[in-house]
Amino acid sequence: MLASPAGSLPDDLAGWTIEPKWDGIRVIAEVSPRAVHLWTRNGNDKAPQFPEVVAALTELAAADGPLVLDGEIVALDAKGHVLRFQALQGRMHAESEATVARNARATRTAFVAFDLLAADGRTLTDEPWTARRKALELRVPARRTGVIRRGESVRCGSAAAAKMFARARTDGWEGVLLKRTDAAYAAGRRTPDWRKVKLEREQEFVIGGFTAPTEGAARDHFGALLVGYFDDDGKLRYAGKVGTGYTQPMLARLAKTLKPLIRARSPFVDAPRAGMARTTWVEPVLVAQVRYNEMTDAGILRQPSFLGLRDDKDARDVRLEETGSALGGITNGMRCAS
Repeated sequence: MLASPAGSLPDDLAGWTIEPKWDGIRVIAEVSPRAVHLWTRNGNDKAPQFPEVVAALTELAAADGPLVLDGEIVALDAKGHVLRFQALQGRMHAESEATVARNARATRTAFVAFDLLAADGRTLTDEPWTARRKALELRVPARRTGVIRRGESVRCGSAAAAKMFARARTDGWEGVLLKRTDAAYAAGRRTPDWRKVKLEREQEFVIGGFTAPTEGAARDHFGALLVGYFDDDGKLRYAGKVGTGYTQPMLARLAKTLKPLIRARSPFVDAPRAGMARTTWVEPVLVAQVRYNEMTDAGILRQPSFLGLRDDKDARDVRLEETGSALGGITNGMRCAS
């Protein structure tokens, strides 16, 4: 089930709950005492890359039986606090067992469960959120430490909602999610029954090319990524160049990943011709997470910064999520918190 951008909210928020918008890897955890799969939206199983999550979920299933959970894999700092998405880069792209083990020691993770889709041999997706939440609370502990955690959720309009929104702003969360408490789980669909309220501008963009490094630049491989998004007609729209936010290891990894994707022509339907002489075009299949200051009236990102490469989302699903001010997200969230 996918959330829609909040835009404007209903006048009556009495039947809604507010939750943190986790900045990690969204997965459906298919859990039994014999096997655990961590399925991303594009069908990748992240279980081999997060063995500590697998072990903890296996233990949970041994006590409660097979489960299907919706949740987020997040990175943790030394004190157990949740970090931002870029801290997961080494974990989510690891391939060999040795690299997985080394990265697991370097970056701790947790699985935050926020929905229960099946348990006791019964599918719960047709049940309202309130029933699924009650079933989740019976199986996943409400602790802020440990590898398996139950996500917070508080009713809109409550004192707890006001405190959660204040934490979101103070701690620099990406945003919050609002969910209708009487809604069933609409698997595979984007629905207004879940609405995301962003407190900063950040989203996925599709990589369509890259520029050569400028002369005298202190880095190799490439200068900037050219990114865009698919419109409702399936055409890739140009959104600008992303030239900051890269580490040297990430530059090398991206260059290696981009090389076999090189193509002769631009994948964008509207990329400007000026300033593109030293551009290399690539097949639009890679997804980058990008933070930016704002988007111009012409649809170009201002001050974009690369956060990481995503392999948990299909490039064809990337749409432009928002173009308005982040103040709108703050206002919407305050409505829920008041």
